[in-house]
Amino acid sequence: MLKRAPLAREELFALLETVMDPEVPVLSVVDLGIVRDAESTDDGVVVTITPTYSGCPAMHEIEQNIRSALEGQGLGPVEVRTTYSPA
Repeated sequence: MLKRAPLAREELFALLETVMDPEVPVLSVVDLGIVRDAESTDDGVVVTITPTYSGCPAMHEIEQNIRSALEGQGLGPVEVRTTYSPA
């Protein structure tokens, strides 16, 4: 995998806009508010997400899609963290 320079938060969010919700594929995970934060450093990318509701069955697929979207742009390693608060 090619290593890229760290991106700004806004640039990461722009890339994450391409990750569609598997249950409502006309909305991105950013549109739905699932992506809380994203940070890029020389060591990789950390994306913090919050499910739309606890027990959301699509979260595993969403995590994989987030990793794929960012790694496909030469970013990584990608860590996806899940937080439940604040709601």
